[in-house]
Amino acid sequence: MNLIGEHTDYSLLPVMPLAIDRHLAIWAAGTADGRLIAESIEFEGRIEFELDAPPSAPGGWHRYLAAAAAALAERRPRGAGARLLVGGDLPSTGGLSSSSALSVGVIATLARVWGIDVAADELPGLAISAERSIGVEGGMMDQTVIALARAGHALRIDFDPPATRGVPIPADLSIVAAYSGTPAPKGGAANLAYNTRVVACRAAALLLGVPHGLDVADPPVLSKVVAAGLADADALPETTTADDVAAILGVNVERVVSMTAGRFDPAAELPVRIVARHVIGEAARVDRAEEALRDGSLERLGALLDASHASLRAFGASSPALDALVAAMRSAGAWGARLTGAGFGGYAVAVCAPDATAAVIGAARSATGGPAFEVIASDGVG
Repeated sequence: MNLIGEHTDYSLLPVMPLAIDRHLAIWAAGTADGRLIAESIEFEGRIEFELDAPPSAPGGWHRYLAAAAAALAERRPRGAGARLLVGGDLPSTGGLSSSSALSVGVIATLARVWGIDVAADELPGLAISAERSIGVEGGMMDQTVIALARAGHALRIDFDPPATRGVPIPADLSIVAAYSGTPAPKGGAANLAYNTRVVACRAAALLLGVPHGLDVADPPVLSKVVAAGLADADALPETTTADDVAAILGVNVERVVSMTAGRFDPAAELPVRIVARHVIGEAARVDRAEEALRDGSLERLGALLDASHASLRAFGASSPALDALVAAMRSAGAWGARLTGAGFGGYAVAVCAPDATAAVIGAARSATGGPAFEVIASDGVG
């Protein structure tokens, strides 16, 4: 669950999530028939396919299985297969990284049963490649914290250059996760909304950096602009298109719209100013939130979560249900609250004093019907 730093990782800007005490469990046995057979305790539908010829377009949770298995294709022993049973108590489609937990978990599990040596710090790259292959051009926050988290700590993650460090969770801080009552969907309109913001960030990086001769990488990332001191989101147009950016700057439009799977419409409208304003401001909030945790300034941490939610609402990632949930938890005594995950539905996170935890959970359940629960910062993949 992300404490703060939302929609920043795909711009290679910092985040600060934690692994929570909810789990996705995978029971597995290796086979010698070259097939993957998997079932879920929660979802209907058994999947079975030849690993040398995976299904071309699996649907639902099956697509994550197929993509995760494909990430190990070049290292899989000849003829090796597996049978998997997936279960656990981690809520799905809510913004608590259940899809990434499945991707990381399947890769780690298959590596074990096939005798492949995969280090913990190698798991995030394998998992993000698998997820991007099925259409969401996300960043690597979820996969990194799932692989590397430490109990009792949030994980500060930097991407440019890559680095991680544990940030202790103070004993007098309680963290509450609460469901808004509406799912955070993984496909369709939500996928398009997410990818629109990814492409808008690329366009913003080019518009802010190229006129100054700055190398903003390929694909372009706002981290380069921030590092160079050129992160003036207010200088950007309110909206533009990838076609217009390419024409104005004389760059190849593919730098903006190319995706791992497919291609974004270069004529689609991009809300570059509000997107860049949120991402640049959110990265700065991560720095201040880490300082607040280390200093024990927990009311200041709450204020930063409040500011993050207000920014995400302008960014377009919130919903009426999330706004109502966040307001209810604040009214019940939370120091601050915000949506967590990509948004468009799903969960919110609140921080409060331990003696306010029950009231915050009760208010959340009254607002949405639940679930709502305290979370404990836990170890990552076992």
